[in-house]
Amino acid sequence: MCFGYCLDNKNDPLLMIEPGKKPESLRAPMKKAGGSPPMIWGTYIVRSDQMEMICEKVSAKVITQLKKFLRKNNPKVNVLFYDKGGNLLDSLKPEKSDAVVSDENLSDLGKSSDGGKANKELVQRLKKIHPRISLAPGPLELKLKRAVAKTVKLLNSGKLQEAETLISTIEMALAKIGKTVESEKRTQDRAQDSRAQMSLGAGVKRAQALRANVARTPGSARDKLDRAVHKAARLLKSRDLNGANKMMDRIEKALTSIS
Repeated sequence: MCFGYCLDNKNDPLLMIEPGKKPESLRAPMKKAGGSPPMIWGTYIVRSDQMEMICEKVSAKVITQLKKFLRKNNPKVNVLFYDKGGNLLDSLKPEKSDAVVSDENLSDLGKSSDGGKANKELVQRLKKIHPRISLAPGPLELKLKRAVAKTVKLLNSGKLQEAETLISTIEMALAKIGKTVESEKRTQDRAQDSRAQMSLGAGVKRAQALRANVARTPGSARDKLDRAVHKAARLLKSRDLNGANKMMDRIEKALTSIS
């Protein structure tokens, strides 16, 4: 089904619905009925618990007007607004299910998550920004809530690097609209420090694993590789992550050729 929506010359809502797959064809009859730009049109699908309105012509202002119109008519289902690329633009009601994370969920995450200090720090950062997401404009708020839900899943599955990247993205989005206690630059600097710390931790674990493999290496190659591991450790200590990773790449290559 196709829909078209705008306001008429008296600022009254004008909603047209007709069968078909060419929603842009509603533009002319809406104008004829007194409608004026800006207009939106698209197609919609009604499911058991929600209606999806896919807007081919998008206007944030008109979507807000349509939301008010639909809300006055007390729809029995949630209404989700998408652009034609499938990106969520807005929602008539707060999303349900796994797309929203409650404060209780985050509290449980803090109690049950393992993974050491890095995991706990990420959980604390997530708890800090979670209450501020509700201060973001509607479409951005929905996107950030989905990002938080995805972050929780990443933390639960132990994918800390991916979780940290997503948390930093949320923090920067909030900083750009002035909804954080820190400046945008401070938020960015702290995110970079956090990534560096996590990369350093991953590098140390990698060096430890290599050292264990080198210890099991037969023959004279072991001493040479052991010295290389120590050099990689010194590079890590001086925070030369690139140099340390290059050295460890060589050690891994050498171990592969020996085995």
